[in-house]
Amino acid sequence: MRTKNIQGFTVLELMVSTIVLLIVLMIAVPAFTGLVQNNRLTGQVNHLVAGLNLAKAEAVKRNQAVLFCHSADATTCSAPSADGWQGWLVGQAQPRPNTGIVAGSVVTSGVLESEQITILAGAAINLAAGEIRFLPQGLIRNNNNAPLTSAIRVCMANAEGDNVRDIGISSGGQIDVTSRELNGCQVP
Repeated sequence: MRTKNIQGFTVLELMVSTIVLLIVLMIAVPAFTGLVQNNRLTGQVNHLVAGLNLAKAEAVKRNQAVLFCHSADATTCSAPSADGWQGWLVGQAQPRPNTGIVAGSVVTSGVLESEQITILAGAAINLAAGEIRFLPQGLIRNNNNAPLTSAIRVCMANAEGDNVRDIGISSGGQIDVTSRELNGCQVP
């Protein structure tokens, strides 16, 4: 009888390989989760900033007021709830003293992309019923035609690291984004 030389892994080699794999997974999974959360937050902010920039460009191009406003139904402007924004619209603004967008003039809309994300507007935007009016000169005003300087906060309360992005809006038409780390999501 001949004995065949069987090659394979020993139990010890399999145990060491499994332990090394578990250590790598323990390090990689939390880092990957943080990366996914950061990408979701950044994507949501980019979508909002694109909407604001489009509203400004449309106002200048059309030579008329264009509105960026909160929308709960993706068809009409509405005041945001205390829980935050559900979505937004960009369209031709109603003539003053009316609020909202002219029917059929919606250029684009956006929605909250993740239940983990909260979007909160600053007090000045909330007082304007969630409306940001861009004039043909690119200036930003509230629904009473007063200069509007405020912020929109996008945050993930449970995320690690920089879990808040503040989109600053100045009455001169400038839009900027700053990152920070905060406990919870408060109105900016």
